[in-house]
Amino acid sequence: MNTIEQDIPLKSIELKSDYVEVAGATLLTLLEGVASHAGTDKSLPTLNAVHIESEGGLFKAKATDRYRLIEGSLQSLDGRLEPSLIPLYDIKRVIALCKDHKANLVQFSRIGDTITVSSLGDAITFTVSGGTYPPTEELLAKSEGEPSAIDSIAFNPTFMADYAKIAGKGAAIKVYFTGAGKPMRVRITGDAIKWRALLMPMRYVD
Repeated sequence: MNTIEQDIPLKSIELKSDYVEVAGATLLTLLEGVASHAGTDKSLPTLNAVHIESEGGLFKAKATDRYRLIEGSLQSLDGRLEPSLIPLYDIKRVIALCKDHKANLVQFSRIGDTITVSSLGDAITFTVSGGTYPPTEELLAKSEGEPSAIDSIAFNPTFMADYAKIAGKGAAIKVYFTGAGKPMRVRITGDAIKWRALLMPMRYVD
């Protein structure tokens, strides 16, 4: 199977304070969807993680396991957050907190390389990861061109099924082919979250 390469470093972590607030229910949907695309190999900590940031009223989260890439963005209610790479283990802790506070606001506060996520007195704290992260914006931008006509393509059906879970019952998923051996662009519909996703085709021999 083809992979999405990684070769662009994360922005350096600065010793400063960041703060942002996000609606709990929407954040839960975003993080559950993005976490499904994070790598599961703990020996690759940069991929076994979710990248989050917030600027200009948008909270973004993205993840890749090299075979697929997803980014989701939603409206944040306050503040900003420097680009932060969060281990998948800690993202799952944030997801659990969001499940308990779907009707509330969830706050992210970062000081240096430490982030605290809290809501109505419940809080968890963890350390931001360092490392090198894939050139996701470049990859997504390259896929935005005109679709290409191709005879056939092979893909992992389990991966495709994850998009159906993210979209939810009755929602549409549209796939754009960008060329033989190139990533498929996947469009997932959503009211509160804007999704962008890529899926690498499988190498298939008849």
